[in-house]
Amino acid sequence: MNTFLIKSLLTGLFLLGCLSLSLAQPVVSKIRTDYTADRMKITYDVQKLTEQDSVYLQIASRTKGLLKIRTVTGDVGRNLSSGTNKVIYWDFALDGFTMGDEAIQPIVGVKEAPRQQTIGRGPLSALASIAVPGLGNMLVHRKVGYRPLITVAYGGLLVYGFLERQKANEQYDRYMSEPYERDAIPYYDAANQHRKRYMNAFRGAGLILAADVIYSVIKGVQNDRLRRTASQRITVQYFGNTPTLAYHLTF
Repeated sequence: MNTFLIKSLLTGLFLLGCLSLSLAQPVVSKIRTDYTADRMKITYDVQKLTEQDSVYLQIASRTKGLLKIRTVTGDVGRNLSSGTNKVIYWDFALDGFTMGDEAIQPIVGVKEAPRQQTIGRGPLSALASIAVPGLGNMLVHRKVGYRPLITVAYGGLLVYGFLERQKANEQYDRYMSEPYERDAIPYYDAANQHRKRYMNAFRGAGLILAADVIYSVIKGVQNDRLRRTASQRITVQYFGNTPTLAYHLTF
């Protein structure tokens, strides 16, 4: 397998791997601090935060590790929204600390609440990828994201391949017009070069298509398994004073 095919395969697998990652994780950035005699002001920005997520503050000391802080107010805890210039106050004097020459570092983090799981479609979604690579991937995840890049990569390789095949045919026709002339040899060599390129392009497109179809089948089977698991549950119910196990099956 030549370098072009290896790069095409790695590109296809990289795209599929990237697309399976969640893009909805909270992001904390631009943490700034300011001091008074007895209070620290921490300002931060946060994105992709839900009301169920919990924002927390930690203070790390260079010599003492994480400090036990208690008197914290402001934009901490739950029921917060995304935004800029969020403010947290730490009254370190009330907690018995003094700044002095101690080097400390505030850490603002987010404890994520469990996200509601969205189950995509089943393995038959792979049939859509055969028609339009990337479409089955969207169906099994119920997300679009960067998945159209799979279609773009596949289509781009096909277009490139057809153009190179046309060039190969043109160069070969020129060679065949005078196959035994010395000046015709460069046409033959050029035709071979274009032929190699269009064959590699078609093979690369085939690898992307195969990777997308196989991934969609595997993910679709996992979705069906999750859907069956979610539709079955066992609970404890009472008839009078007698506990019984109840098996629930939903369709």
